Amino acid sequence: MEKELSKLEQLKASRNPLRVIDDIYKEANEGIALSEDYIGLLKWYGMYPHINSENKEDKKYFMKRIKLVDASLNLEQLKVMAKIGKEYAQGLVDFTTRENVQFHFIQIKDLPTIFELLKSVGLTSRMASGDGPRPIVTCPVSGVDANEIFDVTKIVKEIDTYFDTHEDEFCNFPRKYKISVSGCACHCCGHEIQDIAFTAFKRGEEVLFDLTLAGGLAKSKQIAYRANRYVKQEQIKDVAIAVAEIFRDNGNRYNRNKARVRHLVNEWGLEKFVNAIEEKLGYKLEEGLEEPEITPIENRNHFGINKSKIEGESFVGFATIAGRVPGEDFEKFAEIIQKYDAKGIRLTTRQNFIVYGVKDDVVEELANEFESIGYAYKPNTFRARTQSCTGREFCKFGITETKTYANKLIKHLETKFPDFKEYVMISVSGCGNACSHPQVADIGLVGCKTRVDGERVDAYDIQLGGHLQGTQKSKIAISTKVKIPATEVPSFLEKLINDYESDSLGTANFKEYLTKVEIS
Repeated sequence: MEKELSKLEQLKASRNPLRVIDDIYKEANEGIALSEDYIGLLKWYGMYPHINSENKEDKKYFMKRIKLVDASLNLEQLKVMAKIGKEYAQGLVDFTTRENVQFHFIQIKDLPTIFELLKSVGLTSRMASGDGPRPIVTCPVSGVDANEIFDVTKIVKEIDTYFDTHEDEFCNFPRKYKISVSGCACHCCGHEIQDIAFTAFKRGEEVLFDLTLAGGLAKSKQIAYRANRYVKQEQIKDVAIAVAEIFRDNGNRYNRNKARVRHLVNEWGLEKFVNAIEEKLGYKLEEGLEEPEITPIENRNHFGINKSKIEGESFVGFATIAGRVPGEDFEKFAEIIQKYDAKGIRLTTRQNFIVYGVKDDVVEELANEFESIGYAYKPNTFRARTQSCTGREFCKFGITETKTYANKLIKHLETKFPDFKEYVMISVSGCGNACSHPQVADIGLVGCKTRVDGERVDAYDIQLGGHLQGTQKSKIAISTKVKIPATEVPSFLEKLINDYESDSLGTANFKEYLTKVEIS
């Protein structure tokens, strides 16, 4: 018996998903309500329905992502984002782990105006989400970092432009398709958890890119495989397109839980999948026997004042608090950047940001002004490396609230341990889909429920020991099977650090301690 396509696949097959833009304008301009069936297609324009505080769908409001091609916003774009954040999003703006901006409380009636604002500064929300190529993750200091291996900015834009100009061919995949292209010397892009990633390394004076495939988190989490192939810079776009076509034509359209690139690679086997890539290309890629040396996750950051490769300029890395940036702060960002004649900001995969194009003679003044409005450029470990998903506040999958919770948790820990200098990545996730990457964090807090005195309360499943350092040394965090009520997590983490400081179990650091400590 022939399998039946999933409901969403049937809907996508009936009409190009991007045509939902017509329905958006009909509702906004003519009052013709968007069909219930088409609500799910709004994500092709970065939109997801809000869930209100009683956990019921509120169709009036939406979360909306904006697509940033190279993780950057120049001054004029910042001003527009500030306007959208303040006037249409009730001041609620988040930075994501894929270097994008997302607004909250967006209404369909305001979308024509928002689209025009975005267009006026060369931005879009088309294909910010949906079943197709997602915005490409790249190093936020590509082209400005004096230590980078290779500037991939042009390559990233070429790949994005190709998908954009061939949208009919690439707007309907079985699920999302996540790409990373990085020339970063410290491997900040997390290539180990992407569907496909190109990671630069040097062989003598030659720059090549190591190809990895089939990484990903959520519930079917796995670290990427090395394809055992090296890719030249002029081959990257072709390989990205070839894998997209293979996934589009062969991915699972019957079960969305098994519809990512990793499921197809696992079904076929790595060798068959790589052979299919080379068949599409019409040539063999260079065999890559050895994995380049990969920076451990604890050394992947661009915080502080750094000298740019551009003469007379620096860039400065700042920390947010778990990725939430009030709309009014976007306005302040623009004011400071304009005041010091800097070029703009770029977002990181850790929900933080970088200000680039800062003149050397004013860089400290600019850094201090950002610090004065709450964005540290020499952040403590808790502020620098704690990240959070959207959570129950706005996401239909969220079991627990996360953003305000993470904010309070960070402030609690930095107050209790002002001199704690060791690396620790903490990830707060509202559910098991784990958009904030708890599976690769030192301490992953995954939202759940537990019973206290017979009542179900918000809690967190404690996961420990996640790590990224290439395909061989990376580790998925292990659940301790301990569920701590949300109200008790701050004291639990406080005790964990105190116990480490009194008895390190013979470990070299807190990160290693977390892989050996027993939680009960």
